[in-house]
Amino acid sequence: MAVSQRLLALLREVSAEILDAQRPLRVIRLLEWPEEVERAFFENGARELPRPTYQVPHEVEAVGKRFRGLLERVTGDNEIERFLRETCVAMATAARMLCAVGSKDFYFHSVEIYGRPGSLSSDRRTTNSDLAHHFEKVIAGYAPPPGAVDQPSIDAEEAANQLRARFQERFSGLQVRVVIVDKLASNASASVDEIKIKRGARFSPRDLRQIEHHELGVHVTTALNGRAQPVMPFVGVPSPRTTRTQEGLAVFTEFVTRSTSLARVRRLCDRTLAVQMAEEGANFLDLYQFFLGRGHDERASFDCARRVCRGGLVEGGAPFTKDVCYLDGLLRVTNFLRIALTKGQSQLVRLLFVGKIAIEDIPLFDRLVREGVAQEPIFLPAWAQDLSYLTSFMSYTVFLGRSDLTAEQRRLDDQVARAEAELI
Repeated sequence: MAVSQRLLALLREVSAEILDAQRPLRVIRLLEWPEEVERAFFENGARELPRPTYQVPHEVEAVGKRFRGLLERVTGDNEIERFLRETCVAMATAARMLCAVGSKDFYFHSVEIYGRPGSLSSDRRTTNSDLAHHFEKVIAGYAPPPGAVDQPSIDAEEAANQLRARFQERFSGLQVRVVIVDKLASNASASVDEIKIKRGARFSPRDLRQIEHHELGVHVTTALNGRAQPVMPFVGVPSPRTTRTQEGLAVFTEFVTRSTSLARVRRLCDRTLAVQMAEEGANFLDLYQFFLGRGHDERASFDCARRVCRGGLVEGGAPFTKDVCYLDGLLRVTNFLRIALTKGQSQLVRLLFVGKIAIEDIPLFDRLVREGVAQEPIFLPAWAQDLSYLTSFMSYTVFLGRSDLTAEQRRLDDQVARAEAELI
């Protein structure tokens, strides 16, 4: 049955309202710390808690009220109104979170949106911290010598030039700025209009591949495809409820394009573990020392601790939990692809890039594309186009998931022990 004219009109009208209402909700931008906070921290010998201040515009509170008002228009028991309703709920929660910066309530709202290290993942058995500890255990036993691909041989200016060229190669004819900025929570970030590179940062060839595939291949791609949607252009802008899927898709892309590394995975694990430490009472100084102990330099350790504490309490007990989305989203996206491809529903893969949507929205968008309400993504990364390889690989991983490694592990341990004994 086709989408009714009533629902189509409602979808169009509420989508336009969402696009307009969300404009002040720039979560990461509003949680940035002034430059003088970092400067004062190091001038005081990195021994005192930083004292950040936030400038949240008054209209953010009004935005929350506007989204709560929109909820009264999407009360129906159907997938379109469910999609709009969940979007409005997440936006309203984000507004409440921003209005509660510097308090315990900020943390509670953050958990509503992003989850926490102890939250169950998609299999309803494992938690986000489980995956972090798994990676940590593997990484701890393996310290490969750094190769040329991991040497930080590229400065910010050259990195910006290379990314400009890669953007034009991917999105010929589109204009995007690549700018070098003094303050950034990471070494690079991207929006649909702009790529930011942190001044003074240095990059390895692998780092640039990771930025290309994570930022350009996913975040810019979903933004461009979403903005091109004729009925729902709001899916071209970030939404709190889609963060888990979007970051998970970006990290999965790093894996499938061979642009990740043990150092990168360890950073993601460290951030998840640091969020858990902060929940348990660790303050900013504790987190700073934790990251130093994990091999990060002073500036990187400050940045990592800041990511966890921004918006919450630097004294501990109320972190910003967004960083758990990376590993949680990776697991959710991987499991979604495994199921979709082994069930013969390969058409769902490209819909991951139709805009900034959540995995839960993909069946709805599959129908909306077939009925001409939504359009197919214009841009796709190469890996999402090669469904032959992806299906082969994912079907194999599904079988691996059914294998019990216990006997294999015992066998390998015995073989290693025998080999060592023969050398005595």
